[in-house]
Amino acid sequence: MSSSHSASASPACKISMLWNWYTIDTCFIARSWHVKSRGMFAGSCIGVFFLVFASQWLHRFCREYDFAIIRRKQVNDTILESSSDSLPMSMAPTEHPMVYAITHKWLLKTPEPSQVTSSIPEHFIRSVLFTIEWGLSYIIMLLFMYYNGYIIISCILGALFGKLVFTYNEPLNHSGSAADSEELDRKCCK
Repeated sequence: MSSSHSASASPACKISMLWNWYTIDTCFIARSWHVKSRGMFAGSCIGVFFLVFASQWLHRFCREYDFAIIRRKQVNDTILESSSDSLPMSMAPTEHPMVYAITHKWLLKTPEPSQVTSSIPEHFIRSVLFTIEWGLSYIIMLLFMYYNGYIIISCILGALFGKLVFTYNEPLNHSGSAADSEELDRKCCK
């Protein structure tokens, strides 16, 4: 007697925690992303490329949104001149920086007139955009952790072309310094 179960069983997912070049029967992130043909694998690589490409667009979009808030504030507000010998309260010499940070005075302080801050709706939008960007970064990281050479190359190429397309004319920052631009790109690793 033959078992009807063995004839209908689908091939298992090939998942390796070592570098691999698997194409057929690979699975990524979920069982539903089970690649059963070369065409599906090519589509997966193209999709991963565009996922990373889109993450570069989102990164630029978030920065442009922040710059737009700053530009609007600069246009709408008059520049207040203060004497150079007066220090803002946040820089008072009597308070040690660690004490200032631990007491959380920075959380409730009123910003200096020259500082640009976002309104509550703008801050909410910035937070949602950051959350999407952060989540997308972790999805890309999970794809990398499958150690599939084709997927990793797709991620790298997506990052390369995304950076080329979406940052070729990006201002470095408001003072023209490249250091601040690089600092914004390295949110996790200072």
